[in-house]
Amino acid sequence: MTLFTTDYLEYYLTLVSWVVHNGIWAVLVSSGVFAIPFVAIIIQEWLKARAEGADEGNKGVLSSARIENRVWVAIVVVMFAGIPFIDVDLNTIKYDQARSAQCQVSVPQPSDTGWSQSFLDP
Repeated sequence: MTLFTTDYLEYYLTLVSWVVHNGIWAVLVSSGVFAIPFVAIIIQEWLKARAEGADEGNKGVLSSARIENRVWVAIVVVMFAGIPFIDVDLNTIKYDQARSAQCQVSVPQPSDTGWSQSFLDP
């Protein structure tokens, strides 16, 4: 998989954001903090089932079904928003001027900007 960027700042910020995201996710996993929402779901549904009246039916079955539904939603959210799927690799991201040229947009070279000290021309 290759991710194309059309300017140098986008290239740099994408790499930095990958590194920061992977670092944050590593801290959340190693500390176990990512499990707190799952525990909160279980406690909330357990307390909600206890507060309901006897006319709702079997409270254990009702709360377990609710817990299952909410935990599956939480797992999907963690999968799409938390777990890093793309490894940080310089071969994954490429600078591409073809789209800028096709749209007749001039992207300045790093030497023409204040970023000249941070980037080299390709």
